[in-house]
Amino acid sequence: MNTPFKQPNDPQRQKLIPEAAEIALNAEMASGPKNDLKNLLGSSKKSFDKKLDELKSQLQTALELEHSTIPPYLCALYSIKPGTNLIASEIIKSVVLEEMLHMVMVANLLNAIDGKPMIGEKETGTNNKFIPDYPTNLPGNVDPSLEIDLTYFSKKSIKTFWKIEHPEGGYAIPSQYGKDAKTYKSIGEFYEALTKNIVDLEEIAKAEGKTIFTGKPENQVPSEHYYGAGGKIITVYCLEDARRVIDEIVGQGEGTLGSIFSEPYKPGDKRYLLFGSTVEEFAHYFRFKEVFYGRYYAPTDSAHRLSPNKGLPTGKKFEVDWDAVCKIKPNPKMKDYKKGSPLYDKTYEFNKTYSTLLDNINEACNGNAAALRQGITLMYELRYKAVELMNIPLEDGYMAGPSFEYVKA
Repeated sequence: MNTPFKQPNDPQRQKLIPEAAEIALNAEMASGPKNDLKNLLGSSKKSFDKKLDELKSQLQTALELEHSTIPPYLCALYSIKPGTNLIASEIIKSVVLEEMLHMVMVANLLNAIDGKPMIGEKETGTNNKFIPDYPTNLPGNVDPSLEIDLTYFSKKSIKTFWKIEHPEGGYAIPSQYGKDAKTYKSIGEFYEALTKNIVDLEEIAKAEGKTIFTGKPENQVPSEHYYGAGGKIITVYCLEDARRVIDEIVGQGEGTLGSIFSEPYKPGDKRYLLFGSTVEEFAHYFRFKEVFYGRYYAPTDSAHRLSPNKGLPTGKKFEVDWDAVCKIKPNPKMKDYKKGSPLYDKTYEFNKTYSTLLDNINEACNGNAAALRQGITLMYELRYKAVELMNIPLEDGYMAGPSFEYVKA
């Protein structure tokens, strides 16, 4: 059953796609896509390998998609003045930790099909950079209308964050992968397409007595080496594990694939579940709404936008001081400052720490999982250097801020 929020370790939650959407998916699989599978089954190994390479590329995009949200969330978090907005800070911090968890789990998924995660500086000859150039759109053609900035904590930035995690309505299954023009309404829809591609190729491989899950087990990052919070990491060795990873990612982010927008609204319908006392954790979309409105969801609130509470939180209020922030200049760059100046050097030092952290994660996701624990110190350094920048005033009334650019250490 679909839920509008994340409930970790729930053995009953097998899929995030509602029953109606699952029926629609089965119907589509019974028509066009199944014929495509038959064609691929009878085609050359070269054609299959091409599709597998496309899947690896799509998973690399998923890795970049998960990462692209982290710098904006961290900018907002770091900009909050010490001792203020304690609840909002904890909410944003919890989301960041879960996004980092998602990155590592996507790397596990890519390693599981014998791919190579590329985090930080990508190999020569590959397209694009791992780190977005902010302002930016989400990687993977996800909601191209949404532009994301590196900026301070504000109603505008929090509203952008909930749009990033937005569960777009509808159950349309994206068209066959490998078509560059395809766009996705939401991150959940992107992962829906990704799941279909994994299932399709595994079905082809199984028909030949093989599997696409041929990666080296030692390249998986297990839970004992993961230093962050945000949930328990999932290692991937088979299709069932791959489904669990994607369910976890979508569940923690959107928490739903369209049911909160189903028409018409029917009071009591379990698809519009209430925020009751048994809910362990809300998805990011709903957490950002709590920050924006400065109040928690009440147990009787509904997630549906046509419900009496219109899908908005009506519970206990908490303080949000939108003025208690360091108002950094949006989307700073090292090139904004004269090379060799104190501000340039401090921005470089931040980026060097950030780049070292990414290199550390890259090493961990490519066979040396124990290296990941070294990132704890780097995360503390990152915050310290970001806050140091945010206390330096600029001539235009803004404060300086971290630029999240890759530099050679």
